[in-house]
Amino acid sequence: MEKKIIFESVNCGDVLPEVRQMVNQEVIWQHAAGSMDYNPVHNNPEWCKTAQVFGLPVTVMHGNQTMSLMCKVVTNWAYPSGGRLKRIESKLVRPVPVDATCIYGATVTEKHPIGKGKDFVTLDIWAKDEQGNTVGVAEAEVYLP
Repeated sequence: MEKKIIFESVNCGDVLPEVRQMVNQEVIWQHAAGSMDYNPVHNNPEWCKTAQVFGLPVTVMHGNQTMSLMCKVVTNWAYPSGGRLKRIESKLVRPVPVDATCIYGATVTEKHPIGKGKDFVTLDIWAKDEQGNTVGVAEAEVYLP
């Protein structure tokens, strides 16, 4: 059993376990169905060959899919111990083309001892492609028991 994450056990500079995800066209189509976002830049490989949105002749992953994978870093780490997301603010930096593998991670940057069950930490979250290019960034606040 993994060690329970509690506010007192977390330190600034702690690095959260990374999430690695390869996104193929099937995964993008499944996300399109779940989000009801059927924009051809995500769903129509033939159209993308000529349209070349973002300068790419291929489909790209949904931006909210990148954001959800950044959130997965937080939920994988905090939720099993009873932590919960207080706030997240994100920015997409570059598109993620189909068949790319991205790595998502985070670092604890601040601790806020409020008391009464409201102690929280601030995380800097990042998403990078296989070449190390940043594709997304976020800042989250997470309540910890």
